[in-house]
Amino acid sequence: MQRQKAKSDEWYTPRSAVEAIVPYLKNFKTIWCPFDATESNYVKVLEENGFNVIHTHIDDGQDFFKTAVPECDAIVSNPPYSIKDDVIERLFLLHKPFAMLMNVASLYDSKRRFEFYKQNPVNHLYLYPRVKFFNDEKGLSTSSPTYQSAYVCHGILDHQIELTKVS
Repeated sequence: MQRQKAKSDEWYTPRSAVEAIVPYLKNFKTIWCPFDATESNYVKVLEENGFNVIHTHIDDGQDFFKTAVPECDAIVSNPPYSIKDDVIERLFLLHKPFAMLMNVASLYDSKRRFEFYKQNPVNHLYLYPRVKFFNDEKGLSTSSPTYQSAYVCHGILDHQIELTKVS
């Protein structure tokens, strides 16, 4: 199946949302960021916090669904929302701990996702207040997104639900 990113999928994560997951990654050394270019805040913040970061991006010809999984301890990123179901399913097949920043409203709003999560439980790190994603290509930013964000995690959190405040 050929996959292409939707134009609306290229929104970037602010530093504060990346910093929120860092304390939960203390048991990992090498992190793969499969949806991130060099200038990504995931790459910058994780490297600044001492992690070895491997990053790949479809614009560099590295499709998450076709790229060989690099040697890593965990996978962390903000995936394209238009293919979130496929992303989560592949992550479970990789048998690696992961944390993906997602739209809370979309966590269980499809039958496919609901059934998948029943078979493959995940944990959530809810972020407050709402994450203000930005898009440099369009020169846009959103000061008040219509949704709350949370990291969908597997093998990362100690509890089913964690809450954290971002600045």
